[in-house]
Amino acid sequence: MAERVRSSLSSSWCQDLVVSNLVFTDVILGRGAYETVYEVEWNRTVCVAMRLHDILLEDESSGGAEQFISKIEAECLLWSKLRHPKVVQFLGVYLERGSRLPVLVMEKMDTSLCQYLESHSKEDFPLGLNVFVLRQVAQALAYLHNQDPPLVHHNLSPNTVLLNIVSFVTKVTGFAMSRAISRKTSNQDTLALVSPEAISECPRFNMKMDVFTFGSIIMHTLTHEWPNPAPPTRYEGDRFVAINEFQRRVHLIETITAQENQLFSQIICQCLENHPDKRPSSVMLVQEMRRIESTLPRDGHVAAPFEQLLQQFSAKEEECRHQKKKLKEKDEVIKEKSSAIKAKDEELQRLKDDVIRRLEAENQELRNQSSQTSEGGAAGKTCHPGTDSTLDKSTEGEPCSPVSCAPVC
Repeated sequence: MAERVRSSLSSSWCQDLVVSNLVFTDVILGRGAYETVYEVEWNRTVCVAMRLHDILLEDESSGGAEQFISKIEAECLLWSKLRHPKVVQFLGVYLERGSRLPVLVMEKMDTSLCQYLESHSKEDFPLGLNVFVLRQVAQALAYLHNQDPPLVHHNLSPNTVLLNIVSFVTKVTGFAMSRAISRKTSNQDTLALVSPEAISECPRFNMKMDVFTFGSIIMHTLTHEWPNPAPPTRYEGDRFVAINEFQRRVHLIETITAQENQLFSQIICQCLENHPDKRPSSVMLVQEMRRIESTLPRDGHVAAPFEQLLQQFSAKEEECRHQKKKLKEKDEVIKEKSSAIKAKDEELQRLKDDVIRRLEAENQELRNQSSQTSEGGAAGKTCHPGTDSTLDKSTEGEPCSPVSCAPVC
């Protein structure tokens, strides 16, 4: 049963961000340590709402909670201005009575990359789709990194990469939330994806941090395994030596196919470079994903989803043209039959008119004859005054002769 929550009227939030008439459904899409995600309805549109937990306000420093709320508001305002087909559209915030934290409202996607990989085998997720999804993630990063100033996601992961499972349109989400709490909290799963400079004693947050995570996402997409790294050191003979980030994850590379290794091992190695300056830019990632796409065959098994949709659309279009042609042929047959029926109707009308005209002529002739007969009968019975009215009955009805009708002297 839907739950309509009344919005708080007293708020310092930017009114351009506030939405109203939000309806919470019974569907919970996910739970995290700091948020619960719901399916909601807003303006008759199914959306997603992220309700933040009050634990985020547990800050003992002076003004810590207020600073965090201000940070969330600033990030939401920034996110609301972003417009890119590979970034989830932020719709606004909903303010609940009695809560200091907003509900973040955004467009709804079908699932996350992480959930899709967990529920599908590699056979169900062919290489062409892998590259198609990864290229869209790279495009989202390139858009964020080319803002002025550049925007760093801070928490890019298979959980913040969302998919539509029919078209495989891919979008990045979690932007405002991750940027607001990235320096406040962390978890073990996220640490498996984070670059070494981001978890050092003096952390550095820049665009190359997202590039590192992108390399880990490539590995996760190809292997369907979470890219947990091995320890940062290992024994080599009698020595205990440090190993780089790529070597820490090389056990995952060993599980992919020879074709996948040939296509992706170099870009993964570049993304996982220990030194940020040695990693490629997000624009270079887009170019590399496109290059890999161009090397794949274009058959139905690994064709990019848009190509598959175009093929399906072309087939439907051809079917529609065929149906239209058949309908046109049927229309021509119907027109011919209609013309024949119309001609027959006209012929019948002409025959009818002829019959009516003949009948009218015959009736007129009969009326004329009747009129002439009536006039002749009246003339035969006329007598002058003084005529004997007691005529022989045998002559009644016959015309009078001049002799019989002569006057009596």
